[in-house]
Amino acid sequence: MVNIFDYIDYRQYLREAYAERRGENPKFSYRFIASKVGFASPGFFANVLSGKKDISLKLVLKFAELFGLARKEKEYFETLVMFNKATGASEKKDYLDRLLTMRGSGIKSVEAHQWEYFEKWHHTAVRELIAIRPFRGDFRALAGMVNPPIKVQEARKSIELLERLALIRKDADGAYERTDAVISAGDAISQALISAYQVQAMELAKYALDHLPSGTRNFSTLTVSVSGPTYDAMLEELRGFRRRLLEMAQNSDDVDRVYQMNFHVFPITSLPAPTPARTRARTVLRTLPPKGKSP
Repeated sequence: MVNIFDYIDYRQYLREAYAERRGENPKFSYRFIASKVGFASPGFFANVLSGKKDISLKLVLKFAELFGLARKEKEYFETLVMFNKATGASEKKDYLDRLLTMRGSGIKSVEAHQWEYFEKWHHTAVRELIAIRPFRGDFRALAGMVNPPIKVQEARKSIELLERLALIRKDADGAYERTDAVISAGDAISQALISAYQVQAMELAKYALDHLPSGTRNFSTLTVSVSGPTYDAMLEELRGFRRRLLEMAQNSDDVDRVYQMNFHVFPITSLPAPTPARTRARTVLRTLPPKGKSP
């Protein structure tokens, strides 16, 4: 039977729970659901499944009764709906924490691992540090190499987590080295945790702007007005640029440092109605590099 604790998207749960009931009883139709849950049009349920409509907390209880959910299942379903409706990264993280707690032993290990890895920004920093120099157990030195510095206990927990996830391993000499393993993203839970991680990355950027000498960092800000097709083309250029940077990093010899690179692209105006072509203004703000360096 469909188990709600296996889901992180309430629409997917409703879709598969409906298919299961429909297979058992052909009378379990959209019209039947409308009569039991209490919305006027049978098409409303189809719009919910397609993402065109959301369900209210009142309908949450109706759907819970319809599919015979027990008390804990009802609580999970309600939290699941709120998680999917949340927009901010911190709000999503709060609901995700509740979902993971309620899932208990039923949680899929890969999802738990994903969340643990991206929950703290310094896990990625520690892993990259180990790619530079093998780690032999000096947690105080390891913590001090992270910038901003982390606590010794945080460094110890990072090593324990990375080893458990097979992202690092001990070599024949007993020193830790980085593996080639990666944690992929793409599902709903991954998108939520990636958003939370990106908030931390932006906070790191602010720390760098406030505390690091200008010669050790590079910040630039570009504000432009473009058409939709041009924006799409710019995003493709950015994706290609990221790929080239990764290739350069992979082929880099004598690696001796770790950098954080953030790329932010977002609208700062609402979309207006189409208008005739107009003169476009551009504003560029850029930190000046030290003498002898290119911008």
